[in-house]
Amino acid sequence: MKIFLCLLTALVFSTQVQAHNLWLERDGDGPVRVYFGHYDTQILEKTGDRLDIIKAEKIIPGGTVLSRQRQADHIELNIATPSGIALIEAMNPRKTRTAEEIIRTVFLARNGPSLTGKELPLDLVTQQSYDHSFTLLLNGVPAPASEINVYDPDLQKQVYTTDKKGRVTLDVNKAGRYLVLATAIVEEGGSVNNIPYDKTRYSFTLTFVTKN
Repeated sequence: MKIFLCLLTALVFSTQVQAHNLWLERDGDGPVRVYFGHYDTQILEKTGDRLDIIKAEKIIPGGTVLSRQRQADHIELNIATPSGIALIEAMNPRKTRTAEEIIRTVFLARNGPSLTGKELPLDLVTQQSYDHSFTLLLNGVPAPASEINVYDPDLQKQVYTTDKKGRVTLDVNKAGRYLVLATAIVEEGGSVNNIPYDKTRYSFTLTFVTKN
C-alpha cells in the first residue's frame, strides 16, 4: 500500500490550514468534552449547526460511556473510567478544493496517550502514561521523518519532526493543556453511502494536561 504521510507540511498546507479539528478535553475525572472546530483560533462549531454532524458514538474502550449530552458548543460524555478514551468519527467522502479526487476524512481523537497503538490507524504511543516521548504509528508501523504540530496552553504552535524510528520528544515546560495534531493521507479507497472515494485522510489529535 502506498502511503502519503502529510503532517501539515507544505504538500497539504493549502487544504489543511482551513481544515476542522476534532478533539477531546477532560478536567480531572469529570466528563469528556468533544469539540469540533478550529483549535488554534478556538472557533467552535455549535449544536443546531455543524456540530450536529459529529455523533461521538464510536468510543474506545467500548462500554465506558454512561451518558451523552449535547451542549451549546460541545458534546459531553460521562464515562465510567478515570483513564483516557479515544473517539473515531468517520465523515462522508468529499472532493478536495485543489483536486478532483474524493477523500474520506476519519477523525481520531484521544485525551491521554496510548500505551499500545493498536486501537487507532494513526496514533501516538508512549511507554509510560506521563512520558512526553512518543512514537508515531501509521497502521501499526513507525512513521519516520514526519511533522507534527503541538499547541501549548497559550495556543503557541511548535513543529516537530519524528526521527528515523518515528519517535519524537515534546517540550512541555508550561502548565496547562496541550494539543498534538497529526494528519496522514493514504491510498485506501472504497464506498460509503453509495459515495465512492479514492483516499482516506486520518486527522489525529491528542490532548493532555501538565502540572509543571
